[in-house]
Amino acid sequence: MKQTLLAVIFLCLSISFVFAQDNTGGTPPSFIYSNLQTDIDYVTVQSPDLAQLAIQDLDRSQKSEPFRIGLTLPVDFCLNNSGTWTDLPEENASLWRLTVKSEGATAIGFGYASFYMPEGARLFLYNKDKSKIIGAYTSLNNADNYYFTNEKVSGDEITLELLVPNDKRSAVLLQITELDYFYRPSEDYSIKSSDACEVNVNCPEGANWQDEKKGICKLDIRVGSNWYNCTGSLVNNTSQNCTPYVLLADHCHYDGGYPTTADYNAWKFYFHYEATLCSGTTPTGTFVKTGCTLKAHDTYGSNNIGSDFCLVQINSAITQDVYYNGWDRNNVTSSSGVGIHHPSADIMKISTYTTALSSVYVGASGSHWRVYWAATVTNQGVTEQGSSGSPLFNAAGKIVGTLTSGASCCTVNGCGTGTGPTEADYYGKVYYHWDLNGTTSAKRLKDWLDPTSTGVTSLAGRGACSAGVTELKSNEEKINIYPSPANTEIVIGIASTENTIENVTIYNVMGVVVKNIPVLNLETNKATIDISDLAEGVYYLTAQNGKTIFKGEFVKIK
Repeated sequence: MKQTLLAVIFLCLSISFVFAQDNTGGTPPSFIYSNLQTDIDYVTVQSPDLAQLAIQDLDRSQKSEPFRIGLTLPVDFCLNNSGTWTDLPEENASLWRLTVKSEGATAIGFGYASFYMPEGARLFLYNKDKSKIIGAYTSLNNADNYYFTNEKVSGDEITLELLVPNDKRSAVLLQITELDYFYRPSEDYSIKSSDACEVNVNCPEGANWQDEKKGICKLDIRVGSNWYNCTGSLVNNTSQNCTPYVLLADHCHYDGGYPTTADYNAWKFYFHYEATLCSGTTPTGTFVKTGCTLKAHDTYGSNNIGSDFCLVQINSAITQDVYYNGWDRNNVTSSSGVGIHHPSADIMKISTYTTALSSVYVGASGSHWRVYWAATVTNQGVTEQGSSGSPLFNAAGKIVGTLTSGASCCTVNGCGTGTGPTEADYYGKVYYHWDLNGTTSAKRLKDWLDPTSTGVTSLAGRGACSAGVTELKSNEEKINIYPSPANTEIVIGIASTENTIENVTIYNVMGVVVKNIPVLNLETNKATIDISDLAEGVYYLTAQNGKTIFKGEFVKIK
């Protein structure tokens, strides 16, 4: 059965919005049962005018506007107007399938105005050659307001497959009102979407930045009916609690207006979107988080005033291996460092500077750092559209800026006029983001990244919270360590009748031992430890008393 969908009338429920959850994995039933009918409902959705989009995007690139990668098309697919049902008596279940094609798309995603999966129901999506499968989406993805959005699937022909127990069939809600049509970059990873001089993050230049890269994410950003690509970074906060804050640029989420709540809840965050080899082109180990809420931003995107920052919080906790990058809000130049980014929505790249940053006027007086990129052993990395919002790191591995604009380019005159890779780029200062764009929490980083009001001017990054003291075994006890954050010394408190504890060991977040005290004397169950020689960061402490092991963690600041 084939249909052509040129225009739609919305038949089902009104829209309200919350965030999407992760999927649970599994195999679509049609991959298992070989005797299923192959003639299922097939709908063609008219694609946009790609030639016209190319003209618009060329103009956008010349204005240093965000990198547009797709747009949202209105559709109306319900269980009662689309798809083919097949009985699966061996499972006492039914299978609903629908294939949707939109010519020329590099990838397709869907937005659901009504989504409810009863217990036992599973939704999968996959492309024509079955090289990309997502799902299962289950009752774990249900939300009080019934809204849902799924990760995009590569290709221009996507099949949705819903398995539901027969006694739960009437409880299913599934109504798709949006088709997210992505037309770039190419999903053929043998073709680089970024320019030739860009340097993979796992080339030699990235050897000392393997922690920091774990915090970098490629963003698919929806603003109205358009999708854009930018780069952001997880950032640490003084509570050290792994709140998934992502820092990017304000202009990344402005397109004649700022996103709605619905738009933010459709954003996608791709972590570990990188090739394992210096010469690689295919990302491996990537995972995706969906949906966020806006915390703070300035107005640079709308009026070119300010330092061009935006802070959002991903709507669900991150359990995978990531890194919450540190930051430095001092207005002090850095003599060397890197930028890590996703130019043209490509796999993660790294650009290096070896000339001191200089302070310049872009959106306000002293609001930006100017950087010049250096030639390195692999090439001379620059930035492109899609790199916007990416972090600029100082030599200590802390974020000092976020990318606003610039003229750097792989080839001389390759981006219009200029000298190519030796042209400057401009990063909004964390110093200015902190509290100079406004006096409320909606206009500054201060309230979010220093919720404990420590007043620190810089903070080291940290690994995922799961690396800390999260679970204790039967022979382990939590040790009380205070103050935290601490400056020169910490006090440990142990509920023990003993006068000493043994093998007191302090580790950094990488598991490296930085201090060991064979025997530590206790006075009224307390002892003080000098930490003045430790660098800023998160530390874990263990100690022993007979067969009992004590564990705790603390934060060191300047």
